[in-house]
Amino acid sequence: MKKLLFLFVAVVFAASSAFAQVNTSNVSQTGYMNTDFVMQVGLYNNSDINQLGLFNMANVDQDGFANYSDINQFFIANSADVTQKGIFNGSLINQFGLLNSATVDQWGLLNMSMISQLGAFNNAGVTQIGLFNYSTISQSGFFNSANAWQAGLGNGSSITQGLFGNTALVGQLGAFNQSNVWQMGALSGAYVGQLGIANSSTVSQFLTWGTMANVLQVGVRNRSNISQRFGIGNTATVLQFGYRNMANVSQLGGYMNSALVNQDGFLNRARTTQLGGQFNNATITQFLGFNSAEAMQFRGYANKSYILQNGFFNRAYTLQRWGEMNMATIDQNGSGNVARTIQIGGGYNTATTTQIGARNAAYVDQIAEVGGTVDVLQDGYRNFADVSQKWGYKDKATVKQYGDHQTAYISQINGTRNRARIVQLDHGNTAIIDQIGGVKNNAKIRQNGEHNFSFVGQFGGSMSSASVVQRGDFNRGWVFQYDQDGSSADIMQKGDGNVAVIAQMDGARNMAFISQTGDNNTGLTYQFGDDNSSHLEQIGNDHFGLVIQDGNDNFSFVQQGNVGTSFVVTP
Repeated sequence: MKKLLFLFVAVVFAASSAFAQVNTSNVSQTGYMNTDFVMQVGLYNNSDINQLGLFNMANVDQDGFANYSDINQFFIANSADVTQKGIFNGSLINQFGLLNSATVDQWGLLNMSMISQLGAFNNAGVTQIGLFNYSTISQSGFFNSANAWQAGLGNGSSITQGLFGNTALVGQLGAFNQSNVWQMGALSGAYVGQLGIANSSTVSQFLTWGTMANVLQVGVRNRSNISQRFGIGNTATVLQFGYRNMANVSQLGGYMNSALVNQDGFLNRARTTQLGGQFNNATITQFLGFNSAEAMQFRGYANKSYILQNGFFNRAYTLQRWGEMNMATIDQNGSGNVARTIQIGGGYNTATTTQIGARNAAYVDQIAEVGGTVDVLQDGYRNFADVSQKWGYKDKATVKQYGDHQTAYISQINGTRNRARIVQLDHGNTAIIDQIGGVKNNAKIRQNGEHNFSFVGQFGGSMSSASVVQRGDFNRGWVFQYDQDGSSADIMQKGDGNVAVIAQMDGARNMAFISQTGDNNTGLTYQFGDDNSSHLEQIGNDHFGLVIQDGNDNFSFVQQGNVGTSFVVTP
């Protein structure tokens, strides 16, 4: 900026000192076969050309009032072309080296351009149309290419390139847009497009190889920052449409990682961090306003993170550390929803969270899990879900919540191919499933009503199943299975205020069933041993039933009803 200010002062000074001379041209050539062409039409235009070396070429075409051009060429076969049409435009070109090329086209009032080239085979181009636009390009190294195109009022572009084969392209249409590109790597590319007012973009590439940064901003006061360090073949893309969206992408090391941020709305915030790793992908898409999203990927291989937010004040966070082929997806539609997914280690896990409504919260953890699947759906208001899979293999957990103020917990730890499913409807229900160890156990809870509570715990064992189905209000159901092989436990409650407990301990092939239809019934079943069978059915109100089976091959069938109750007995 100080250099541009100096250039502006030079333009004013040149114009004031040339009032008595109309147009002014100064040429100094030292060397062999240097060439220059100067064309001046108008008043008080000023051109200075200094050439030292061999085969340098300079062309200046000035048409207007008080335009200023300064070209300095040193060494061999550098070329510079300046075209100025308008008033008080200023251009400064410094070339040191071999076969560097610079082109400046200025149309309008008080546009400023500075180009500095040190090295060989660098190429720079600037086009400015409008008023008070300013551009700086600084190149050192070899085979770098930079182009800035500006149309409008007060747009600013800065491009700095070093080392080898970098490409930068900046296009600005509007007013007071600002772009900064800093490249110090090899074969890296930065492409920035800004359409609107006061948008800001920063791209920084340091010791990168073959990386790519893409930015498109359409709107007002959007902010984008892309930082790429030490990586190979990484790609970062930011697309912003609207007002005051903010995006940050940081890629440190790694190979062939990709990040995409797409914002369409206002005051959205997005951050993506990729540290090391290979072939990881993170995508954030935001619609409407005030949403916040963050995706973090540390090392790992081919992990994928997808966040979609459509609404207001939603928050989403994904963390993937180590691991391979893990996938985390968060889809939020509504307002004030919160979702977090953490995947650490393991591989081939899938976690999907879908939120529809307002102020729902979902938390998913997959730690050292292999082939695990989590699916959470929340449709309503203030629902809460927490699902955890740790040190297991191909576990599956599903939570579906409809209504409001539902609460669901699923924990699957150190197991193999266990299945857990919770479905909640209406209001204020709570469901908990714990599966610790075990192989191919299956647990299900379904709640339809208000303020029901269910717990299913499966600890060890294999091929066992447990279910709780509740229809009504304030029902309570517990199922405990400890080291059960091939056992089943089922509770069905229809009514209000019923209590049912089934506990199966250290056995195999046990079967327990409690059915309650009515209000305020209590049913308890305890089984110890193998091949026991219990059926407890309660119809009506205020019944109490207790079954205890300790041993093997026991059978119990109990039915309870109030006066006038009829039972259908199936032999």
